[in-house]
Amino acid sequence: MGASVAVISAEGEAHVILPEDEVELAEPGSGAALVPYKPSELARITTPIEALNDPLRMLTGQLGLARARIGIELDQGMQPASYVTSTDFRSSLPGLLQQLLPNAAFVDCSEVLERMKAGKTPKELEVMRQAADIAAWGFAVAADQIKAGKREAEVAAALHSAFQSSIQPERVQRSYGSFFCMSGPNSAKAAAAYARTRQRKIEEGDLVMIHANTCADGYWTDITRTYTAGGSTARQDAMRAAITEARSAAFAAIRPGALARDVDKVARGVMAAHGFGDAFKHSTGHGVGFAAANGNALPRIHPQSTDVLEVGMTFNIEPAAYFDGYGGMRHCDMVAVTSNGAEVLTEF
Repeated sequence: MGASVAVISAEGEAHVILPEDEVELAEPGSGAALVPYKPSELARITTPIEALNDPLRMLTGQLGLARARIGIELDQGMQPASYVTSTDFRSSLPGLLQQLLPNAAFVDCSEVLERMKAGKTPKELEVMRQAADIAAWGFAVAADQIKAGKREAEVAAALHSAFQSSIQPERVQRSYGSFFCMSGPNSAKAAAAYARTRQRKIEEGDLVMIHANTCADGYWTDITRTYTAGGSTARQDAMRAAITEARSAAFAAIRPGALARDVDKVARGVMAAHGFGDAFKHSTGHGVGFAAANGNALPRIHPQSTDVLEVGMTFNIEPAAYFDGYGGMRHCDMVAVTSNGAEVLTEF
């Protein structure tokens, strides 16, 4: 519920202060030392930041931070919603720390943390693979559900149900997320970041885009597939051929040391060569893992990006074409950078 604070030393040692009832969720997915506390109690009424006072005082004392130089995440970046409500400490935590450690120096370390989040550990990558495998179950029923006459909301609900029923407790402790269905002219609007399922009835020949953001044990997916209701047209086949080739070209360009903008360039070049350059209206990808959809997460696979790919980075590749009033097609995969190139986490 967001009532946790991570403290990471310059040497990489991590501690997490967290509510005691969330310890069982944190243990399998983290190598950090866990410091449980009670966010509330019957003896008194307290606020979330007040409840953190004692455990934070204990941990900072234990780590000898009285006169340390301490980085705090201050930027208002995008954060995933891990529950229907979530605590935000960004505005109040600096004040509490300054009270506890009046002789320490505080600096903004948001940029440093963003760079750290770009690269995943082997343990984190394994959780992301599981997240992608579980998400695949939602897509497994899509072809049978997408039919003329069905409403977008019906299709989205059926895919979400298949996803939820596939969750295996021995693999993950918690999994949730959303499936969106956008058909015909609504799929053309999916070039924007905000996915939206409507009550429109699917018509024969429609392009039907299914977009999913799901989470398993804290790690997110960002996946899209596009279907045709009934037989496809020559125009749709041409769109799919271009996107498939752009996808392959992007994968081939992914390797440690490659510039993220060069990956975008090859994908965009393929789309342009097929006559769909202007229809590819967004970047080729962005970092994925700690948030459902954050276009600024590193690495940014964008024409102007200065980011350099490194082993362990995870992001999406999503070549697409959108035509207002007609429809849109996008194929979005999640990939990880390995020493040999790209590992596709969503190869289904």
